[in-house]
Amino acid sequence: MAASKNNTSETDRHSVGTPARSESGACKPRLIVVSGMLLGQQIELGEAPVIIGRSSDCALAMPHPSVSRQHCHVRRDGDRYLIEDLGSTNRTFLNGKPITRAELRDGDQISVGNNTIKFFTGASLEANYHEELIDLAIYDSLTGFFNHRHFRALLDEHVAGARTSAPLSLLLMDLDCFKQINDRHGHPVGDQVLGVVAQVIRELVPAGAPLGRLGGEEFALTLRGKLLAEATAFAELLRGAVGARPVELRDARLNVTLSIGVAQSGADGVTSADLLRCADARMYRAKQTGRNRVCAV
Repeated sequence: MAASKNNTSETDRHSVGTPARSESGACKPRLIVVSGMLLGQQIELGEAPVIIGRSSDCALAMPHPSVSRQHCHVRRDGDRYLIEDLGSTNRTFLNGKPITRAELRDGDQISVGNNTIKFFTGASLEANYHEELIDLAIYDSLTGFFNHRHFRALLDEHVAGARTSAPLSLLLMDLDCFKQINDRHGHPVGDQVLGVVAQVIRELVPAGAPLGRLGGEEFALTLRGKLLAEATAFAELLRGAVGARPVELRDARLNVTLSIGVAQSGADGVTSADLLRCADARMYRAKQTGRNRVCAV
């Protein structure tokens, strides 16, 4: 759902798409991930087969050891859709039963490794229900970022993957003197500030990079494939952009700044807890040495 820059009460969701509709207004057939690290992701089904697997080349990529590189695919066959296992190690399950090839029906549940996917032929009460539950389960309602629980789950998965592939960097961001804003102007203004800062960050963050609100005025971002120097440069970009966009109130203008700590997998730890501890310590060092700065050492 789109939101203008001047309306900070609603913000764009970061990864879950709006169901596609045909020219007649009807929702097209689609797959929705209802459990697993990609919770909430959905993909429209058309003429081309949709391959599901661990490989990044798959249309629905699920980077988890329980998923084969090319696990299964869903393809159109006339007026129906078929699912076919592609020789996966852990097999493909449809409504709890292993299959080799089967026809999909509205509301069917597909299990791929530790992920669950639902198939919907179009708009339905059940499809809408799942989308509402997913929104409540993974998003922070004020910023549109992932909530703490879901962001941490994604971070765990991505850090595990970084041990055998490209590095990953973590940014922890905290608004400076935010308590003073709440105390002086009230919590509604504090919420407005959070919304504006979230919008500025979202405008710069690459598509698909997980953004989380860890609580209060603290945000987090993971950058896969980025070394510490690259992530630090990006953190400086974010810091400058937030500082350059004051929050306009009815009778005042608030200048807001960020303190950011940056850590990289491998160099600063091998678990998500290691990275969080390191980035958190560097973020507080940024605050203690004057605020409105980035610390990566």
